[in-house]
Amino acid sequence: MNPHGIEPVVDLATAATVLVDELVAALVNARIYEARHPRVQDSLAAVRRQLDVLADAAGEHGVHLAIAEGMVVYAERPLLGASLGAARLIAALQQWGAGGLHFDRGLEATELAELLAALTARPRPGADFQQCNADLLARGCRRARLLAPYVPEAGTADAANQAAGPLRVGVRSYQAVIDLLQNVTVSVCRGGRIDFAPVQAQAEQLLKQLDGKGEPLLGLARQDQYDAFTFGHSVRVAILSMHFARALTQDRDLLIRIGTAALLHDVGKSLIPFEILHSTQLLTEEERRLMNRHAELGAECLLCHDDADPLAIAAAFGHHRTPGGGGYPRTVHPHETDMVTDIVKICDVFEALTAARPYKPPMSPIRAYRVMLAMGDKLNRRLLRRFVEVNGIYPTGQLVELDDGSVALVREQGADPLRPKVALLDQEPCPDVDLDVEAEDPQILDLAAVPCAGARAILRELTPDEARQRLGGRMPT
Repeated sequence: MNPHGIEPVVDLATAATVLVDELVAALVNARIYEARHPRVQDSLAAVRRQLDVLADAAGEHGVHLAIAEGMVVYAERPLLGASLGAARLIAALQQWGAGGLHFDRGLEATELAELLAALTARPRPGADFQQCNADLLARGCRRARLLAPYVPEAGTADAANQAAGPLRVGVRSYQAVIDLLQNVTVSVCRGGRIDFAPVQAQAEQLLKQLDGKGEPLLGLARQDQYDAFTFGHSVRVAILSMHFARALTQDRDLLIRIGTAALLHDVGKSLIPFEILHSTQLLTEEERRLMNRHAELGAECLLCHDDADPLAIAAAFGHHRTPGGGGYPRTVHPHETDMVTDIVKICDVFEALTAARPYKPPMSPIRAYRVMLAMGDKLNRRLLRRFVEVNGIYPTGQLVELDDGSVALVREQGADPLRPKVALLDQEPCPDVDLDVEAEDPQILDLAAVPCAGARAILRELTPDEARQRLGGRMPT
Protein backbone atom coordinates (compact mmCIF):
# COMPACT_ATOMS: atom_id res chain seq x y z
CA MET A 1 0.00 0.00 0.00
CA ASN A 2 1.37 3.41 -0.87
CA PRO A 3 1.31 6.37 1.60
CA HIS A 4 -1.98 7.65 0.16
CA GLY A 5 -3.69 4.29 0.66
CA ILE A 6 -4.34 3.85 -3.07
CA GLU A 7 -3.00 0.83 -4.88
CA PRO A 8 -1.58 1.57 -8.36
CA VAL A 9 -3.53 0.17 -11.29
CA VAL A 10 -1.74 -2.79 -12.89
CA ASP A 11 -2.11 -3.22 -16.64
CA LEU A 12 -2.89 -6.91 -17.14
CA ALA A 13 -1.17 -7.22 -20.52
CA THR A 14 2.00 -5.63 -19.14
CA ALA A 15 1.92 -7.83 -16.03
CA ALA A 16 1.44 -10.94 -18.20
CA THR A 17 4.30 -9.86 -20.45
CA VAL A 18 6.62 -9.49 -17.46
CA LEU A 19 5.58 -12.96 -16.25
CA VAL A 20 6.48 -14.49 -19.63
CA ASP A 21 9.82 -12.66 -19.63
CA GLU A 22 10.60 -14.01 -16.16
CA LEU A 23 9.70 -17.52 -17.31
CA VAL A 24 12.04 -17.20 -20.29
CA ALA A 25 14.83 -15.95 -18.00
CA ALA A 26 14.24 -18.88 -15.67
CA LEU A 27 14.44 -21.32 -18.59
CA VAL A 28 17.75 -19.83 -19.76
CA ASN A 29 19.21 -19.87 -16.24
CA ALA A 30 18.08 -23.48 -15.80
CA ARG A 31 20.06 -24.39 -18.94
CA ILE A 32 23.21 -22.69 -17.64
CA TYR A 33 23.31 -23.46 -13.93
CA GLU A 34 22.48 -26.26 -11.51
CA ALA A 35 19.06 -26.23 -9.88
CA ARG A 36 20.41 -24.94 -6.54
CA HIS A 37 22.44 -22.12 -8.08
CA PRO A 38 21.46 -18.68 -6.69
CA ARG A 39 20.62 -17.35 -10.16
CA VAL A 40 18.17 -20.19 -10.74
CA GLN A 41 16.62 -19.67 -7.32
CA ASP A 42 16.35 -15.92 -7.92
CA SER A 43 14.62 -16.60 -11.25
CA LEU A 44 12.14 -18.95 -9.58
CA ALA A 45 11.38 -16.30 -6.96
CA ALA A 46 10.88 -13.64 -9.66
CA VAL A 47 8.39 -15.84 -11.54
CA ARG A 48 6.42 -16.55 -8.36
CA ARG A 49 6.31 -12.86 -7.41
CA GLN A 50 5.06 -11.85 -10.84
CA LEU A 51 2.50 -14.65 -10.81
CA ASP A 52 1.05 -13.15 -7.62
CA VAL A 53 1.08 -9.65 -9.14
CA LEU A 54 -0.87 -10.80 -12.20
CA ALA A 55 -3.31 -13.00 -10.27
CA ASP A 56 -4.01 -10.18 -7.80
CA ALA A 57 -4.54 -7.64 -10.59
CA ALA A 58 -6.89 -9.99 -12.46
CA GLY A 59 -8.72 -11.05 -9.30
CA GLU A 60 -8.14 -14.71 -10.17
CA HIS A 61 -6.91 -17.74 -8.25
CA GLY A 62 -4.58 -18.69 -11.09
CA VAL A 63 -3.11 -17.62 -14.41
CA HIS A 64 -3.60 -19.12 -17.88
CA LEU A 65 -1.00 -18.47 -20.59
CA ALA A 66 -1.89 -19.89 -24.01
CA ILE A 67 0.14 -20.26 -27.20
CA ALA A 68 -1.25 -19.97 -30.72
CA GLU A 69 0.30 -19.19 -34.09
CA GLY A 70 3.72 -18.79 -32.49
CA MET A 71 2.41 -16.18 -30.05
CA VAL A 72 1.78 -16.13 -26.31
CA VAL A 73 -1.83 -15.24 -25.52
CA TYR A 74 -3.28 -13.99 -22.24
CA ALA A 75 -7.01 -13.36 -21.77
CA GLU A 76 -7.59 -13.78 -25.52
CA ARG A 77 -5.00 -11.08 -26.25
CA PRO A 78 -1.68 -11.80 -27.98
CA LEU A 79 1.39 -10.55 -26.11
CA LEU A 80 3.58 -9.38 -28.97
CA GLY A 81 6.47 -8.04 -26.90
CA ALA A 82 6.63 -11.17 -24.74
CA SER A 83 6.27 -13.50 -27.73
CA LEU A 84 9.38 -12.12 -29.44
CA GLY A 85 11.65 -13.65 -26.80
CA ALA A 86 9.60 -16.73 -26.00
CA ALA A 87 10.53 -19.04 -28.88
CA ARG A 88 12.17 -21.57 -26.56
CA LEU A 89 9.18 -21.58 -24.18
CA ILE A 90 6.75 -21.96 -27.09
CA ALA A 91 8.80 -24.78 -28.62
CA ALA A 92 9.02 -26.56 -25.26
CA LEU A 93 5.24 -26.52 -24.93
CA GLN A 94 4.70 -27.58 -28.53
CA GLN A 95 6.95 -30.63 -28.14
CA TRP A 96 4.49 -31.87 -25.51
CA GLY A 97 1.50 -31.04 -27.73
CA ALA A 98 0.42 -28.45 -25.17
CA GLY A 99 -1.44 -25.21 -25.78
CA GLY A 100 -0.15 -23.27 -22.79
CA LEU A 101 0.47 -23.24 -19.05
CA HIS A 102 -1.67 -22.83 -15.96
CA PHE A 103 -0.36 -21.68 -12.58
CA ASP A 104 -2.30 -21.67 -9.32
CA ARG A 105 -1.71 -19.12 -6.59
CA GLY A 106 0.68 -20.39 -3.93
CA LEU A 107 3.00 -22.07 -6.45
CA GLU A 108 6.07 -23.35 -4.60
CA ALA A 109 9.63 -22.93 -5.87
CA THR A 110 10.07 -26.71 -5.93
CA GLU A 111 6.96 -27.08 -8.10
CA LEU A 112 8.17 -24.44 -10.54
CA ALA A 113 11.59 -26.12 -10.68
CA GLU A 114 9.92 -29.41 -11.61
CA LEU A 115 7.97 -27.66 -14.36
CA LEU A 116 11.14 -26.09 -15.79
CA ALA A 117 12.88 -29.46 -15.71
CA ALA A 118 9.98 -30.98 -17.66
CA LEU A 119 10.01 -28.16 -20.22
CA THR A 120 13.75 -28.47 -20.82
CA ALA A 121 13.60 -32.28 -21.13
CA ARG A 122 12.78 -34.20 -24.30
CA PRO A 123 9.46 -36.09 -24.09
CA ARG A 124 9.52 -39.86 -24.22
CA PRO A 125 8.17 -41.32 -27.48
CA GLY A 126 4.39 -41.14 -27.45
CA ALA A 127 4.22 -38.89 -24.37
CA ASP A 128 1.98 -35.82 -24.50
CA PHE A 129 0.98 -32.95 -22.21
CA GLN A 130 -1.32 -35.25 -20.21
CA GLN A 131 1.56 -37.60 -19.48
CA CYS A 132 3.73 -34.63 -18.55
CA ASN A 133 1.05 -33.46 -16.11
CA ALA A 134 0.84 -36.93 -14.60
CA ASP A 135 4.62 -36.98 -14.17
CA LEU A 136 4.57 -33.52 -12.60
CA LEU A 137 1.84 -34.54 -10.16
CA ALA A 138 3.82 -37.63 -9.20
CA ARG A 139 6.78 -35.39 -8.36
CA GLY A 140 4.70 -33.14 -6.15
CA CYS A 141 3.92 -30.38 -8.64
CA ARG A 142 0.22 -29.71 -8.01
CA ARG A 143 -0.05 -25.99 -8.79
CA ALA A 144 1.35 -25.92 -12.34
CA ARG A 145 0.29 -27.88 -15.38
CA LEU A 146 0.35 -27.90 -19.16
CA LEU A 147 -2.86 -27.01 -20.99
CA ALA A 148 -4.61 -28.69 -23.89
CA PRO A 149 -4.19 -27.09 -27.34
CA TYR A 150 -5.55 -23.55 -27.33
CA VAL A 151 -8.95 -22.85 -28.89
CA PRO A 152 -10.31 -19.25 -28.88
CA GLU A 153 -13.54 -18.66 -26.99
CA ALA A 154 -16.72 -19.06 -29.01
CA GLY A 155 -17.61 -15.87 -30.87
CA THR A 156 -14.18 -14.38 -30.30
CA ALA A 157 -11.81 -13.83 -33.23
CA ASP A 158 -8.50 -15.59 -33.00
CA ALA A 159 -6.56 -12.65 -31.59
CA ALA A 160 -3.21 -14.32 -31.94
CA ASN A 161 -3.79 -15.06 -35.60
CA GLN A 162 -5.00 -11.50 -36.25
CA ALA A 163 -2.01 -9.91 -34.54
CA ALA A 164 0.48 -12.20 -36.20
CA GLY A 165 -1.07 -11.78 -39.70
CA PRO A 166 1.03 -9.07 -41.31
CA LEU A 167 3.80 -9.54 -38.75
CA ARG A 168 4.02 -13.35 -38.71
CA VAL A 169 7.17 -13.66 -40.80
CA GLY A 170 8.86 -10.85 -38.89
CA VAL A 171 7.87 -12.33 -35.52
CA ARG A 172 9.23 -15.75 -36.41
CA SER A 173 12.48 -14.29 -37.73
CA TYR A 174 12.84 -12.22 -34.56
CA GLN A 175 12.13 -15.25 -32.37
CA ALA A 176 14.68 -17.35 -34.26
CA VAL A 177 17.42 -14.76 -33.72
CA ILE A 178 16.68 -14.38 -30.00
CA ASP A 179 16.69 -18.17 -29.60
CA LEU A 180 20.08 -18.22 -31.33
CA LEU A 181 21.45 -15.53 -29.00
CA GLN A 182 20.16 -17.53 -26.04
CA ASN A 183 22.18 -20.49 -27.31
CA VAL A 184 25.27 -18.30 -27.74
CA THR A 185 24.91 -17.01 -24.18
CA VAL A 186 24.51 -20.52 -22.76
CA SER A 187 27.61 -21.67 -24.65
CA VAL A 188 29.74 -18.70 -23.57
CA CYS A 189 28.65 -19.03 -19.93
CA ARG A 190 29.62 -22.70 -19.99
CA GLY A 191 33.02 -21.94 -21.50
CA GLY A 192 32.03 -23.32 -24.89
CA ARG A 193 32.60 -21.95 -28.37
CA ILE A 194 30.46 -19.82 -30.66
CA ASP A 195 29.31 -21.28 -33.97
CA PHE A 196 29.38 -18.23 -36.24
CA ALA A 197 27.64 -19.85 -39.22
CA PRO A 198 24.13 -19.73 -37.65
CA VAL A 199 24.71 -16.13 -36.52
CA GLN A 200 25.66 -15.10 -40.05
CA ALA A 201 22.70 -17.05 -41.44
CA GLN A 202 20.29 -15.22 -39.14
CA ALA A 203 21.82 -11.86 -40.11
CA GLU A 204 21.25 -12.80 -43.74
CA GLN A 205 17.61 -13.71 -43.01
CA LEU A 206 17.05 -10.35 -41.31
CA LEU A 207 18.58 -8.62 -44.34
CA LYS A 208 16.21 -10.49 -46.65
CA GLN A 209 13.29 -9.32 -44.54
CA LEU A 210 14.51 -5.74 -44.81
CA ASP A 211 15.06 -6.09 -48.57
CA GLY A 212 11.52 -7.39 -49.02
CA LYS A 213 8.71 -6.00 -46.94
CA GLY A 214 10.82 -4.72 -44.09
CA GLU A 215 8.19 -2.59 -42.33
CA PRO A 216 6.97 -5.33 -39.95
CA LEU A 217 10.54 -6.11 -38.90
CA LEU A 218 11.33 -2.43 -38.36
CA GLY A 219 8.10 -2.12 -36.40
CA LEU A 220 9.21 -4.98 -34.14
CA ALA A 221 12.49 -3.13 -33.62
CA ARG A 222 10.43 -0.34 -32.01
CA GLN A 223 9.12 -2.72 -29.34
CA ASP A 224 10.35 -1.14 -26.12
CA GLN A 225 9.84 -4.24 -24.00
CA TYR A 226 12.76 -4.98 -21.67
CA ASP A 227 13.93 -8.59 -21.79
CA ALA A 228 15.78 -10.15 -18.89
CA PHE A 229 18.93 -11.05 -20.86
CA THR A 230 18.98 -8.05 -23.28
CA PHE A 231 18.77 -10.40 -26.28
CA GLY A 232 16.10 -8.15 -27.74
CA HIS A 233 18.49 -5.20 -27.51
CA SER A 234 21.06 -6.99 -29.68
CA VAL A 235 18.44 -7.99 -32.26
CA ARG A 236 17.08 -4.45 -32.44
CA VAL A 237 20.59 -3.01 -32.82
CA ALA A 238 21.24 -5.49 -35.65
CA ILE A 239 18.01 -4.56 -37.45
CA LEU A 240 18.71 -0.84 -37.08
CA SER A 241 22.34 -1.28 -38.16
CA MET A 242 21.51 -3.19 -41.33
CA HIS A 243 18.62 -0.88 -42.18
CA PHE A 244 20.96 2.10 -41.83
CA ALA A 245 23.87 0.45 -43.63
CA ARG A 246 21.64 -0.41 -46.62
CA ALA A 247 21.52 3.34 -47.33
CA LEU A 248 25.33 3.47 -47.32
CA THR A 249 26.34 0.39 -49.32
CA GLN A 250 24.89 -2.25 -51.62
CA ASP A 251 27.58 -4.81 -50.71
CA ARG A 252 25.46 -7.68 -49.36
CA ASP A 253 28.40 -9.55 -47.88
CA LEU A 254 29.38 -6.42 -45.96
CA LEU A 255 25.79 -5.88 -44.81
CA ILE A 256 25.65 -9.43 -43.44
CA ARG A 257 28.97 -8.86 -41.66
CA ILE A 258 27.57 -5.66 -40.14
CA GLY A 259 24.47 -7.53 -38.97
CA THR A 260 26.61 -10.29 -37.48
CA ALA A 261 28.81 -7.74 -35.68
CA ALA A 262 25.72 -6.02 -34.27
CA LEU A 263 24.21 -9.30 -33.07
CA LEU A 264 27.43 -10.11 -31.19
CA HIS A 265 28.42 -6.63 -30.04
CA ASP A 266 27.27 -7.32 -26.45
CA VAL A 267 28.44 -10.94 -26.21
CA GLY A 268 30.71 -9.90 -23.33
CA LYS A 269 27.64 -9.24 -21.17
CA SER A 270 27.27 -13.01 -20.90
CA LEU A 271 30.30 -12.89 -18.58
CA ILE A 272 29.09 -10.03 -16.36
CA PRO A 273 27.51 -10.97 -13.00
CA PHE A 274 23.75 -11.25 -13.47
CA GLU A 275 22.92 -9.07 -10.48
CA ILE A 276 25.02 -6.23 -11.92
CA LEU A 277 23.81 -6.61 -15.49
CA HIS A 278 20.16 -6.39 -14.43
CA SER A 279 20.38 -4.15 -11.40
CA THR A 280 17.47 -1.72 -11.00
CA GLN A 281 19.59 0.49 -8.73
CA LEU A 282 22.40 2.89 -9.54
CA LEU A 283 25.63 0.93 -9.80
CA THR A 284 28.48 1.57 -7.41
CA GLU A 285 31.81 2.67 -8.84
CA GLU A 286 33.14 -0.89 -8.59
CA GLU A 287 29.99 -2.36 -10.17
CA ARG A 288 30.21 0.18 -13.01
CA ARG A 289 33.85 -0.79 -13.57
CA LEU A 290 32.81 -4.45 -13.85
CA MET A 291 29.93 -3.59 -16.17
CA ASN A 292 32.23 -1.62 -18.45
CA ARG A 293 34.44 -4.67 -18.83
CA HIS A 294 31.84 -6.32 -21.08
CA ALA A 295 33.40 -4.65 -24.13
CA GLU A 296 36.89 -6.07 -23.61
CA LEU A 297 35.50 -9.42 -22.40
CA GLY A 298 33.44 -9.67 -25.58
CA ALA A 299 36.44 -8.89 -27.77
CA GLU A 300 38.56 -11.42 -25.86
CA CYS A 301 35.85 -14.06 -26.27
CA LEU A 302 35.69 -13.50 -30.04
CA LEU A 303 39.50 -13.38 -30.36
CA CYS A 304 39.60 -16.93 -28.99
CA HIS A 305 37.92 -18.06 -32.22
CA ASP A 306 40.06 -18.32 -35.33
CA ASP A 307 37.01 -17.85 -37.55
CA ALA A 308 35.74 -14.68 -35.83
CA ASP A 309 35.17 -11.75 -38.18
CA PRO A 310 37.53 -8.82 -37.43
CA LEU A 311 34.56 -6.45 -37.84
CA ALA A 312 32.69 -8.29 -35.06
CA ILE A 313 35.74 -8.17 -32.79
CA ALA A 314 36.16 -4.45 -33.45
CA ALA A 315 32.48 -3.71 -32.77
CA ALA A 316 32.48 -5.72 -29.53
CA PHE A 317 35.61 -3.88 -28.35
CA GLY A 318 34.85 -0.40 -29.62
CA HIS A 319 31.10 0.23 -29.38
CA HIS A 320 31.62 2.30 -26.20
CA ARG A 321 34.67 4.17 -27.50
CA THR A 322 34.47 7.61 -29.09
CA PRO A 323 35.81 8.50 -32.55
CA GLY A 324 38.62 10.40 -30.84
CA GLY A 325 39.71 7.46 -28.69
CA GLY A 326 37.80 8.27 -25.48
CA GLY A 327 35.23 6.12 -23.72
CA TYR A 328 36.09 2.55 -22.76
CA PRO A 329 38.03 0.27 -22.89
CA ARG A 330 41.09 2.51 -22.66
CA THR A 331 44.07 1.75 -24.87
CA VAL A 332 47.74 2.65 -24.43
CA HIS A 333 48.10 3.78 -28.02
CA PRO A 334 45.64 5.83 -30.14
CA HIS A 335 42.98 3.60 -31.61
CA GLU A 336 40.42 5.03 -34.00
CA THR A 337 37.09 3.24 -34.40
CA ASP A 338 36.15 1.96 -37.86
CA MET A 339 32.96 2.92 -39.68
CA VAL A 340 31.19 -0.38 -38.93
CA THR A 341 31.81 0.10 -35.20
CA ASP A 342 30.54 3.68 -35.48
CA ILE A 343 27.35 2.41 -37.16
CA VAL A 344 26.78 -0.20 -34.44
CA LYS A 345 27.49 2.39 -31.74
CA ILE A 346 24.95 4.89 -33.10
CA CYS A 347 22.28 2.18 -33.31
CA ASP A 348 23.26 0.88 -29.87
CA VAL A 349 22.84 4.32 -28.27
CA PHE A 350 19.55 5.00 -30.09
CA GLU A 351 18.10 1.64 -29.04
CA ALA A 352 19.24 2.09 -25.44
CA LEU A 353 17.60 5.52 -25.25
CA THR A 354 14.31 4.53 -26.87
CA ALA A 355 13.83 1.15 -25.14
CA ALA A 356 12.38 0.41 -21.72
CA ARG A 357 14.73 -0.54 -18.91
CA PRO A 358 14.00 -1.49 -15.29
CA TYR A 359 15.35 1.89 -14.23
CA LYS A 360 13.79 4.15 -16.90
CA PRO A 361 10.85 4.53 -19.28
CA PRO A 362 11.45 4.60 -23.05
CA MET A 363 12.50 7.91 -24.60
CA SER A 364 10.80 9.22 -27.73
CA PRO A 365 12.88 9.04 -30.95
CA ILE A 366 12.88 12.84 -31.35
CA ARG A 367 14.17 13.34 -27.82
CA ALA A 368 16.74 10.58 -28.39
CA TYR A 369 18.00 12.37 -31.50
CA ARG A 370 18.40 15.56 -29.45
CA VAL A 371 20.37 13.71 -26.79
CA MET A 372 22.59 12.05 -29.40
CA LEU A 373 23.24 15.33 -31.24
CA ALA A 374 24.18 16.91 -27.91
CA MET A 375 26.80 14.18 -27.38
CA GLY A 376 29.07 16.07 -29.77
CA ASP A 377 32.22 14.22 -30.78
CA LYS A 378 31.29 11.13 -28.77
CA LEU A 379 29.46 9.94 -31.89
CA ASN A 380 30.43 10.16 -35.55
CA ARG A 381 28.44 13.30 -36.36
CA ARG A 382 28.38 12.78 -40.13
CA LEU A 383 26.99 9.26 -39.71
CA LEU A 384 24.56 10.42 -37.03
CA ARG A 385 23.01 13.01 -39.35
CA ARG A 386 22.64 10.35 -42.03
CA PHE A 387 21.13 7.94 -39.49
CA VAL A 388 18.41 10.45 -38.62
CA GLU A 389 17.61 10.88 -42.32
CA VAL A 390 17.38 7.12 -42.93
CA ASN A 391 15.62 6.14 -39.70
CA GLY A 392 13.13 8.99 -39.95
CA ILE A 393 12.00 11.73 -37.61
CA TYR A 394 9.14 9.38 -36.77
CA PRO A 395 10.65 5.88 -37.18
CA THR A 396 8.69 2.93 -38.50
CA GLY A 397 6.68 1.43 -35.65
CA GLN A 398 6.22 4.73 -33.78
CA LEU A 399 2.72 5.41 -32.43
CA VAL A 400 1.53 8.96 -33.15
CA GLU A 401 -1.44 11.30 -32.82
CA LEU A 402 -2.47 13.12 -35.99
CA ASP A 403 -3.66 16.72 -36.03
CA ASP A 404 -7.28 15.57 -36.41
CA GLY A 405 -7.01 13.65 -33.12
CA SER A 406 -6.75 10.16 -34.63
CA VAL A 407 -4.20 7.55 -33.58
CA ALA A 408 -1.85 6.06 -36.16
CA LEU A 409 1.16 3.78 -36.46
CA VAL A 410 4.10 4.80 -38.68
CA ARG A 411 4.54 2.10 -41.29
CA GLU A 412 7.00 3.57 -43.80
CA GLN A 413 9.03 6.69 -44.47
CA GLY A 414 7.72 8.93 -47.24
CA ALA A 415 8.94 11.83 -49.33
CA ASP A 416 8.51 14.30 -46.46
CA PRO A 417 10.47 13.34 -43.30
CA LEU A 418 7.76 14.96 -41.15
CA ARG A 419 4.90 13.19 -42.97
CA PRO A 420 5.54 9.44 -43.25
CA LYS A 421 3.10 6.74 -44.33
CA VAL A 422 0.92 5.66 -41.42
CA ALA A 423 -1.76 3.11 -40.57
CA LEU A 424 -4.92 4.65 -39.13
CA LEU A 425 -5.90 2.73 -36.01
CA ASP A 426 -9.05 4.30 -34.63
CA GLN A 427 -11.13 5.72 -37.47
CA GLU A 428 -12.10 5.40 -41.09
CA PRO A 429 -9.94 7.46 -43.46
CA CYS A 430 -11.18 10.68 -45.05
CA PRO A 431 -13.26 9.81 -48.15
CA ASP A 432 -11.11 12.12 -50.29
CA VAL A 433 -7.85 10.44 -49.26
CA ASP A 434 -6.03 8.33 -51.82
CA LEU A 435 -4.99 5.28 -49.78
CA ASP A 436 -2.01 3.14 -50.58
CA VAL A 437 -4.04 -0.07 -50.44
CA GLU A 438 -2.29 -3.29 -49.50
CA ALA A 439 -3.93 -6.70 -49.15
CA GLU A 440 -2.83 -7.12 -45.54
CA ASP A 441 -3.56 -3.56 -44.41
CA PRO A 442 -5.81 -1.30 -46.52
CA GLN A 443 -5.47 1.57 -44.04
CA ILE A 444 -2.01 2.78 -45.10
CA LEU A 445 -2.08 6.55 -45.60
CA ASP A 446 0.70 8.69 -47.08
CA LEU A 447 0.51 11.90 -45.05
CA ALA A 448 2.60 13.74 -47.63
CA ALA A 449 -0.11 13.13 -50.24
CA VAL A 450 -3.28 13.79 -48.22
CA PRO A 451 -5.55 16.14 -50.21
CA CYS A 452 -8.32 16.64 -47.64
CA ALA A 453 -8.56 18.69 -44.49
CA GLY A 454 -7.49 16.92 -41.31
CA ALA A 455 -5.09 14.02 -40.80
CA ARG A 456 -2.42 16.06 -42.60
CA ALA A 457 0.40 15.93 -40.12
CA ILE A 458 1.65 14.32 -36.95
CA LEU A 459 0.79 16.31 -33.85
CA ARG A 460 2.86 14.32 -31.36
CA GLU A 461 4.30 10.94 -30.51
CA LEU A 462 2.36 8.54 -28.29
CA THR A 463 3.64 6.01 -25.79
CA PRO A 464 2.13 2.49 -25.94
CA ASP A 465 0.18 3.24 -22.74
CA GLU A 466 -1.22 6.47 -24.22
CA ALA A 467 -2.22 4.67 -27.41
CA ARG A 468 -3.83 1.84 -25.44
CA GLN A 469 -5.88 4.35 -23.45
CA ARG A 470 -6.94 6.20 -26.60
CA LEU A 471 -7.94 2.93 -28.28
CA GLY A 472 -10.07 1.72 -25.39
CA GLY A 473 -7.58 -0.82 -24.10
CA ARG A 474 -6.82 -2.32 -27.50
CA MET A 475 -3.07 -2.40 -28.05
CA PRO A 476 -1.95 -1.99 -31.67
CA THR A 477 0.71 -4.31 -33.05
